[in-house]
Parts: sequence; C-alpha cells; structure tokens
Amino acid sequence: LNDDQRAAVLAPVGATRVLAGPGSGKTHVLIGRVAHLIHELKTPPREILCITFTNKAARELRERLRDKIGDAAAREITAGTFHSVAARMLRRHGDRIPGIGRTGEFTIYDADDSKQIVQGVLVNKFGETKKTAQPGPMRNWISTSKSCPIPPMSHERFVECYDEYELGLRQANAFDFDDLLSATVAMLEMCPDVRSYYEHRWSQVLVDEFQDTSTTQYELIRKLSQPQGSVFVVGDADQAIYGWRGAEVANIRTQFDEDFKDVQTHMLTTNYRSTATIVEAAQAVIKESAFPSPLDLVANTPGGRDVAIVEANDDREEAEFIALEARKSVKEDPDLRYSEIAVLYRTNSQARVLEEAFIRAGVPHKVIGDTSFYGRKEIKDMIAYLRVVSNSADTVSLNRIINTPTRGIGNSTIEKLSAWIDTLPKTDGTELLPSAEEMGLTTRARSAVLKFSQLMAETREKAKSSTPGELLEAIIKCTGYDTLVQDADDGNERWAFVQELINLAKEPPQDIDETIQDRVGLEALGSFLEGISLLTSAESKEEEGGDTVKLMTMHASKGLEFNSVFISGVEEGLIPFVRNGDSEDDQDEEVRLFYVGITRAKRKLMLCHARERRRFGQSAQPARRSFLLDSISAMLTGSKKPERSVSIPSTSRGKAT
Repeated sequence: LNDDQRAAVLAPVGATRVLAGPGSGKTHVLIGRVAHLIHELKTPPREILCITFTNKAARELRERLRDKIGDAAAREITAGTFHSVAARMLRRHGDRIPGIGRTGEFTIYDADDSKQIVQGVLVNKFGETKKTAQPGPMRNWISTSKSCPIPPMSHERFVECYDEYELGLRQANAFDFDDLLSATVAMLEMCPDVRSYYEHRWSQVLVDEFQDTSTTQYELIRKLSQPQGSVFVVGDADQAIYGWRGAEVANIRTQFDEDFKDVQTHMLTTNYRSTATIVEAAQAVIKESAFPSPLDLVANTPGGRDVAIVEANDDREEAEFIALEARKSVKEDPDLRYSEIAVLYRTNSQARVLEEAFIRAGVPHKVIGDTSFYGRKEIKDMIAYLRVVSNSADTVSLNRIINTPTRGIGNSTIEKLSAWIDTLPKTDGTELLPSAEEMGLTTRARSAVLKFSQLMAETREKAKSSTPGELLEAIIKCTGYDTLVQDADDGNERWAFVQELINLAKEPPQDIDETIQDRVGLEALGSFLEGISLLTSAESKEEEGGDTVKLMTMHASKGLEFNSVFISGVEEGLIPFVRNGDSEDDQDEEVRLFYVGITRAKRKLMLCHARERRRFGQSAQPARRSFLLDSISAMLTGSKKPERSVSIPSTSRGKAT
C-alpha cells in the first residue's frame, strides 16, 4: 500500500468516502479494508457486507478475499451485487411486506420476460395486435419510473399499463430487476423488525463503484448503514457514465455528505496502469468537464511517444488502418498478444465497418455485445423449463415451452387455456383437467395439454431428488429436445451450448453466503435459477473470446484495461455524442465517457478520426475532429512531448496529425 491507500484502509470506523482515480488500486484498498476490519478491529466476518456492480467484480472480490483472509473467513462475508443481495433479503423476509403478493419462491424476470408481460397488457387491455404492439418503450418507462423519484410519464395509459404490469408480475409470483431493489427498500421502511435484523446482521457496509448508484441503490445503502453509520464507499465521479440508466453522480459528490455525519474523504491519485503521457491526455480531457475534478492524477510509469492522433479520409480507411496497425503491433512485439488490444467506439453501429476490416486483414477479433450464452434460444428454452418446475405460476416461461418442442398446442389453444385458467381460484396445478368442452378446447388439444401437464408434474416430482443438471438431462430425454436442437442447420454448435448449460448446472454454487449444502431438491433449483437471473441481467458480455482483439463500446470497456487501445470516431457529434434534447449534464457525461475510454490504455493509445463518415446507413457525411482532440494536442505540445508520427499503410490516404 502507498501512503494514500494505507490512510484509506486504516480510516476510523464511520462514514468514509474514497475517491479513486483510474488504475489507482481501489480493489486493493477494499480488500485491505476488509482485512483491517477483521484482523485489527476484530469485526466478525459475518457482519461485513461488500457490494459490487457486476458479477465479475463480485467473483474477483471473493477470490482476492480468500487469498487475503483465508477461505473460512471469506465464506462468512456477504459479497455480491446490489441485486443479488436484495434477492437474498427478499427470499428470507419479503413475505413480511404488506400486500407484496409474492412467496419466497418468486422468479426474477429479465427485460425480455418483462416485455412479454407488457405486450400482453397492450394486446389484452388496449386492443393492439401482437404484430403491431411495441412493448419496449413502455417497459423502459416502467423501469425508469421504478428507479427515479418522478415517473417519466403520468398520462392515463401509462398508469393503467403500469398497474396491469404489476398485476401480471404478482400473478406470476415474479419480480423484475427494478422491483428487487425498490421492494427491498420498502421492506426496510415498512418492517422495523426486519430493518433491525439487517442493521445488526451487517455492522460494516462497503460499496464499490459508488458513483454508479441510482437513487434506489443509494437509499438501500443508507438504510442498511444507519444508524451506526459504518459505511465505506469507493468511487470516482470522473468515471460516472451511467446517468442514462438511472445512476446519480450527486450521490458521491454531495448527497453522501448530507446524509452521513463526519464524512472522511481520502483520495487515491497515483495511477499504476497507464504511462504518464496517457494520464496527461486523460487529464486534458477531464478538464473540459463542467465539474472540476478533485483528483490530480500522477502516473507511476514514465511516458514517451505513446499517444497518437490519427486522421483518415473516411471511416473505412480508419478501420483498415486500425486492423493493420493491430496486426503489425503483434508481429513486431513477440510479447504482445491480440487479447491485449482493444478497439473502442461510441455507438454499436460503428462495429460493422471495423469488423469487416479485421476480417479482410485476417486479424482474430471478437465484437463484445454479440449474442450472449444466456441469450441463445436453446439456453432460454432450457431455463424456462426449469423455471416452470420451480414456479408453476411463471406464465412467461410456460408460454415459451408449452409447445416447444411442438406438441400440438397452438396459439389458439394457449389463449383458450389462459382464459379458462383465469376463471379458476389459485391451485398448485396438479389436479386433473376437466373435459375439453368445459375448457373450450378440442379433444385433441385437451389431450396434448393433459400430456404436457402430466409431464411437468412428473418433472417437478423428480426435481425433489435431483440436481439442476440431472433435471435438465431428464427434461431433454422426456421432451426430445435434443432432436429438435440437433436437427437444426447449426445443430452441433447449439447442442454444445446445451451441454455446457448441463455441466454448469452440475457445478457447486458460487454463492459464499448462506449456501445450500445439499445440491438436490427444489431449493437447490431455485438457487441455481436465481444465480442465472442475476448473471444475465448484470452482464451478458463477459466472454473472454481467447486471443482476439476486442471490439466494444466505451461503455462496455468500463473496468477493463489493455496494453494498446484504439478509439475510433473521435469527431464532433460522435465523441462527445450529441442527441436532440441533451442537457448540459448529458454532454458532461459524454466527456467523462471519453476519459474512461482513454484510461483503459496501459502503454499505447491511438485516437482516430475521419474526414467523412457513414452513420446509421446514410451516405458519407463530412466529419470534423472533436474539440477534445484539440485539448489533448495542446497538452502534448505544451509539455514538449511531440505526438508520435504515424504512417497510414500505403494503400490508404490518411495522415497523422
């Protein structure tokens, strides 16, 4: 630990805020703080709660905790994302919330599941057709209204849709991801005994990436940390880039001081990641922010000619240069791997021309943001089967699998069946079906429904003595799903994904808090499904992709680092990105986003722009380099460190500036 890190780790117990610049060792400080609490202050590990924003960060934190304090102590600490911690709390005490309308076996619905409920509301309540209904915008408005103090829409249709959506969730015994947080906050507000339990359960609360907290997430931390006020938060307002999804940068800037007494602030300003020149380029950018940075970063690694600004005639030439330069770099440096190179851009629409250039250059690459493992149809089908076994009220999952593989239960039968079910009182779904006439079905359709009902009843019975992996194998065998997958054109590849899921379902749980010792039964199934739900929502883009250059948006690069970074499209209107109706805060966040992109680079940074660019399918339009590049140029010139001269390959016509 350096002096600043040590001061933060050894800070007296109370409200502590650590402002940590990029590459300054914030995770090192978090681990050190936990070790200090346990070893010096004798805090029982069970009373420590560590919250991160991603499952990947939570895994890394747990691994490093085990190395630092030992496996036994690490297992007693509660470490996870906001959503995973909230889900645990709701499963244990959620039924105490008045009118909550869910049991502890609730399902967690992701964005696609939520859209299906909204689509049903639009069709059944507002008379739209399945083909014309667009549930996406309404679902986004509902989500925003749950994480912001004031709903974005208050007209009658929104209110009606919101109420019907909530009714659909309750009927399915489900929460969406926004509910996990808001319901947990409500539980702490409405149930004093529950709040008292958790105040004593976790006497020390630590939070990573605090600048990314939403209003609801902040409120959860506030309620868990008071009245004792023992909270340790780490973050950097200069890296707050998620305002568009509800993050509130004021939480780390001002709100923390207002809600907690005698706040101690520590600053980590030594950058151990990037060269001095890259750090100076980043500092030149963040100085363009409307909010002066409290951090004056100093690089631990000397700089040189490691920042270049490259101009190309158009976006295709820019992409060709980046691909060829990446290939050249690996060829000339035997220690450099393709996986240590990243190409960053502002919008996903920029990826196509870059990917084409990498294909032509023969450079191995991966576009981060492609179809994720859990987003694949065959995986979603298998998960839906497990979810129905775990929660028979989960109508979204039921509709997905009731005719997959095809078993003669068409849309018309499903609609009639749903209408009939709505007339019944709540049951466990195991009784025999009445006659086809009573259900409004043909005899053939009733027979198909009866077979499916019996299949699911038998599967649920088997689940009581099976691991999730064994249950998947049984479902595949009795449904013939393997034949459905393997008969497809890409059947071998798809079947390999199914087998990977089975293997995953046979592995021990990763949760270190209150783990289920017995890996069989419905409780183990519920735990497995909860882990998948939390994983797919938090991030679905963590595939490593082998030794390949990574192509991704600057947002996706947050938390990562690479030896060499290319940033494409550093032009007015693109970086910073400009939309109609943007506020000053929106534009300031765009400046911070570029700062985040620059600080991903460790040894080499190339900032690229073009004179012409095709955007959103349009013909090439004139482009002008971003004013942020002018700031970097002035910094380089003022420090008398000339920018590296870069030559575009002879087949191109661009130039370095």
